[in-house]
Amino acid sequence: MTSFCCKLCFRDFTTFQKLLTHERNKHKHNKMVPHFYLLVQPSPEQMSYYIDSFIVLVKKKLGFSRHAVGKRRLSIETFPEHVFVYLFKDEETFKYSPTIHKYQCYFEGYSGATRLKQIFQYDHWDFRQHPLTNTKGYVLLEDYENKYQVKFTWSQTILSENNRKFMLGRMSCNFVADSGEFQEK
Repeated sequence: MTSFCCKLCFRDFTTFQKLLTHERNKHKHNKMVPHFYLLVQPSPEQMSYYIDSFIVLVKKKLGFSRHAVGKRRLSIETFPEHVFVYLFKDEETFKYSPTIHKYQCYFEGYSGATRLKQIFQYDHWDFRQHPLTNTKGYVLLEDYENKYQVKFTWSQTILSENNRKFMLGRMSCNFVADSGEFQEK
């Protein structure tokens, strides 16, 4: 009989679904990555490459018209797990699900915007200015009424074929985009 073991508390379950339910209920905000010792710390060049890639993709999603406003999603299809973990492991909202091998981390409001500027080491990662006007497309994290989130997830896709496993790590980011005209001070 097959059993499914929780990688966090080592309890056995008879079905995968029961293990998933257990993890969701008992380890909801888990930050521990049991295989962390296997994850090599990325070089500064590698971190910079993936941060730069993310910033370019965010800026490509930002526009200047009413059609550029609303929920946006971007993905980097070949994003290494160790880069994601080292970028976000120390954040309060970082969590990991060993059962589905998925990480999440989100940032919210003005404090989230400030923290992302520190992580990305670039103050202007979240907006793009029209070259001829004062119109900006930007990632909305807070307005007069609400706070919004930038949510990062990393997951792994596995393809099994001819007795071989092919693995792909994907980083996705969900955010709200807005645009407006701003006057120079």
